[in-house]
Amino acid sequence: MAANRTARQIRADDTRARLFAAATELFATRGYHEASVDAIVKRAGVAKGTFFVHFATKDAVIVDLVRMQTRAAKRARTAAVPQGPVAALRAAVLALGEQAGLSRELSRAVLEATLENADVSGDADQMFGEILADMTADARAAIEAGVLHASRDPVLIARALMASYLGAALHFCSSRKSGPLLEILAPLVDANIQGFMNPEASHDPSPRTRTPGRRRRRLLD
Repeated sequence: MAANRTARQIRADDTRARLFAAATELFATRGYHEASVDAIVKRAGVAKGTFFVHFATKDAVIVDLVRMQTRAAKRARTAAVPQGPVAALRAAVLALGEQAGLSRELSRAVLEATLENADVSGDADQMFGEILADMTADARAAIEAGVLHASRDPVLIARALMASYLGAALHFCSSRKSGPLLEILAPLVDANIQGFMNPEASHDPSPRTRTPGRRRRRLLD
């Protein structure tokens, strides 16, 4: 009996992965509005009812995409923590940009869904809020360590860096002539961090974390 349940779960996971891949491919090629559930199930080769076994709506796929992005940012931040709180701040923001920069069209679809659907917006706000809380904690730690200026508000620092990401992502999504997202974002992040630095720090506070992008994971796999 246990083996049968395992086999069913494997099949269910495979079906969900196929639906997710089909949805993201259609979001990227047709856009958010044109990627209907009918088109998704046709691309995935499953019955329409099967879609609703795995996703309540097509917007649930968008929420999963945002979850993937924010989880990647959390992992990048955690990996950078041993290098110091400033490195962790930088790593979190650039990881957001790395994920969004994998596909201009897909990121545009996510942006459209977030702006138009209150439920998607609420879920995205919660997930990005968790990242923002981590960044605020890192900024506070950097201030306490004397790396960032003591007069600065850690909440303001975290929000300024997040605003850099959001502005760069909007430009990336809205202009096909823009360069890669990380090429837009990294200088903004570094300029912001430098502006918050404590000039009296006795050590070199320059962030040394590697800009994400060397290891690419295909978002549409």
